[in-house]
Amino acid sequence: MINHAEAEQKKYAEMLEENKPSECEACSGPLSLEKINLEDYQGGKLYLMEHVPAYVCQSCGEVWIPEPIMEEFEKMIETVKQKKEAAVKSKNIRTVNKSQAKRHKEGK
Repeated sequence: MINHAEAEQKKYAEMLEENKPSECEACSGPLSLEKINLEDYQGGKLYLMEHVPAYVCQSCGEVWIPEPIMEEFEKMIETVKQKKEAAVKSKNIRTVNKSQAKRHKEGK
């Protein structure tokens, strides 16, 4: 039986093989597969995805991340934003309900 981590590794391996560049597009140098950290700042927040497989040029240091991996990172950021928005909305609803309940108890 394959666990979740093994399934993710297999999925990434397939993505990398399908999108493998032959050489660096910036300098034509050789590429090696390495693990990197992806960072993105949006709205004053840091989004981080660690140990992401990417191709790194051994000549110029340019990093090449396959499009499917970047799309997954962007989806993760959107998911976090949506969950945060939903939490804020539900918190505001609870606050409104509490204040209405207090007014009713106080006879206002």
